[in-house]
Amino acid sequence: MIRKLSVLCAAIALVATVPAHAQSKGQVQLGVGAGLPFYASQLGLNDNVGFGGRLGYMFTDKVGIEADVFSYRTEPSSILYTGVSVSQMPIHGRFTYNVGMGKGLGAIFGIGYAYNMWGKDADAYFLNTNGSDGGPGGLFGLRFGAGGPVSVRVDLTGDYIVNPIDETLSGKSSRFDVGMDAMLSLAFGGKKAPKDSDMDGVVDKLDLCPNTPAGDAVDANGCSLPKDSDGDGVTDDKDKCPNTPAGTKVDANGCPFGDADKDGVTDNLDKCPNTPMGATVDANGCPADQDGDGVFNGIDQCPNTPVGVAVDAKGCPLDSDGDGVPDHLDRCPGTPAGVTVSPSSGCPVLFEAGQSALILTGVTFATSSAELDPSSLAILDRVANRAQYNPSGSRIEVGGHTDNTGSRAYNINLSQRRAEAVMAYLISKGVPASSLTAKGFGPDFPVDTNATAAGRANNRRVALKQIQ
Repeated sequence: MIRKLSVLCAAIALVATVPAHAQSKGQVQLGVGAGLPFYASQLGLNDNVGFGGRLGYMFTDKVGIEADVFSYRTEPSSILYTGVSVSQMPIHGRFTYNVGMGKGLGAIFGIGYAYNMWGKDADAYFLNTNGSDGGPGGLFGLRFGAGGPVSVRVDLTGDYIVNPIDETLSGKSSRFDVGMDAMLSLAFGGKKAPKDSDMDGVVDKLDLCPNTPAGDAVDANGCSLPKDSDGDGVTDDKDKCPNTPAGTKVDANGCPFGDADKDGVTDNLDKCPNTPMGATVDANGCPADQDGDGVFNGIDQCPNTPVGVAVDAKGCPLDSDGDGVPDHLDRCPGTPAGVTVSPSSGCPVLFEAGQSALILTGVTFATSSAELDPSSLAILDRVANRAQYNPSGSRIEVGGHTDNTGSRAYNINLSQRRAEAVMAYLISKGVPASSLTAKGFGPDFPVDTNATAAGRANNRRVALKQIQ
């Protein structure tokens, strides 16, 4: 065993110091070295180092033929044969296939035939040598180095001996011979391969980038092709999204494509693929609804709607009567269109803020009569629309006023009848009767002088007043 290890170490040391030649068509190879057979157990022979040579020829830069011969002298391992010597000369012929494995390294595969010539001295040990035996065999080897005519080969061989010598009394039995060898090889002739200093597959005379880093893919000029760091099929120099996750479909710019709901999250990452247009989404493509009204953020124009309030498609509280006050705050939900309402209650405003009285300008009557002029009805209609909503519960006094023409008693009576006429009309238009009262004040509370026609016209009026 020590001798075997010594041979192996010597071969490795030799490999470490000798470069290899390149294979080429028409090349002749001559090798010398040492071999070590590992004899089958049925032979009962010791494993001793021998020496030999090899001659080869390359048909192409990969396919070749070779023959080698070794000479071994050994002895039986049994003490019963002390002093007996056995010689063997194995001869191999094989076809080879050479494979490059990178700078300075190649692999050799071989198949052929092994022919063993046993010496006459073997007759003293074997029953009948018959002079020779043999069978098919194979080889696996490694060639080391980085150029020049010299290289080192280390091989492992295996031969199946189908017609062996008679080594036992029981007769012949096939065996499997294994061995290894290390040889120094010298190459002659052949077509010299063009030099490729950076080993990128483009010869130096054509290589516009002679110092390409090892492993880089190159173009026909020997220059490194642009890299594709994220492996999306778009090279880094064109990739506008250089960190695309593996497996993601990308467009010509290297950016993920396919966003069916247009939310900015590509379909391969989108866990909510049917997000409505305009909704804001998280990294998973899912929208949020911060006020829980069923309308997503980004679409919701009223994002802080109180919980439980009904909303429209924009996420804003419903305003059924269109008065600007949402239904959940509107105390007068059926306000007619166009009526001014209180922004806090949604109810029509009859009296302006800070006022408790309203003169019904334009409400007039026939002379000395309580009959309303037709032109007054449209004004009273608008008043009725406001007066019929009275969320405070206060009452409204309809006050009639006259000028000082005629007796006071006559004017008190006339003004009372006119106030009652206005009240009756308002009631007919929906104002609750319980919320109204009528009173005639005659000429007692003038707002202008009675000395002129214009002043007397101003004093003839109907006014509304909010009372408890």
